[in-house]
Amino acid sequence: MDGRGARGPLAQARDAPTPADEPASTSATLPASAAGAPTAPPRRAYDASGRRAAAERRRAHVVATASRLFPEHGWAGTTIAGVARAAEVSPEYVSKTFGGKQALLMHAMRSASFAGTASLRESFAALRLDEEPDPSVRLDRFVDFVCASVVPMAPFVPAMVQGASEDLTMRTLLQAARGGHVEVVTELVPLLATGPVHPDAIDEIVVLTRSETYLVLSGELGWTVERYAAWLRRTIAAAVADA
Repeated sequence: MDGRGARGPLAQARDAPTPADEPASTSATLPASAAGAPTAPPRRAYDASGRRAAAERRRAHVVATASRLFPEHGWAGTTIAGVARAAEVSPEYVSKTFGGKQALLMHAMRSASFAGTASLRESFAALRLDEEPDPSVRLDRFVDFVCASVVPMAPFVPAMVQGASEDLTMRTLLQAARGGHVEVVTELVPLLATGPVHPDAIDEIVVLTRSETYLVLSGELGWTVERYAAWLRRTIAAAVADA
C-alpha cells in the first residue's frame, strides 16, 4: 500500500489539537459583568446638607432658649447648665458651640435685633442713609431702625449690665458695644444736620437712643413704642437743629 494512505494511531494522536491550540473560553476573557456576574450598584454622592440644616436648627434652638432665660433670670440666674437643660442638649455642646456664657448672651441679644446676626455697624450701614437726599426721610429711617433694634434688645440690658459688673469679659463686650453705639451716632449726625450743630448733639442722641432710656420710658412710665418713636423723632430733630 502507498505510504500516504491510512495513517496509524500514533500519527493521528500526534496531529490531534492540544488544549493550547483551542480558542480560550469567552467567559475567561470578558469582564465579570459581561459574563453575567452580579455587579455592585454605583455609590451615591454623600449629601451633607441635611446634616448641616439639623445642626443649624439645634444651634438656633439653644439661642432661642437663652433669649428667653437671660431676660427672665438675669446674668447670675442663667447658667450654661440651665440653658442646656431647657434646650435638652448637653452643657458640653453649649460651651463648645458658643464658647461661654458671655458669647451666648451676645448671640441671644443679637438674634433679637440687628437682623439676627449682623452687628450694629453693619445694620446701620445697610440703611444707606447717604444715598437718600432728603434729611427728613433719613431721620424717619433712623427712628424706625432704632425702634426695631432697641425694643427687642432692651430686655437683655439688665443681664448685660449685671454681667459686666461681675465678669471682665462681659465688661469688655459691653464697653465695645457702647463704643460702637457712639461711633454710629457720630456718623449719623452729619447725615441729619442741615448746618452747624451744637457740640453736645452726639452725646444727646447717644442718650436718647440707649436701651436703658427706652427701659425707663416703657417699663417705668408705661410708654408705648409709638409714643417712644414720636418722641425720638422730635428730640433727635431738635438735637441736630442748627446751632
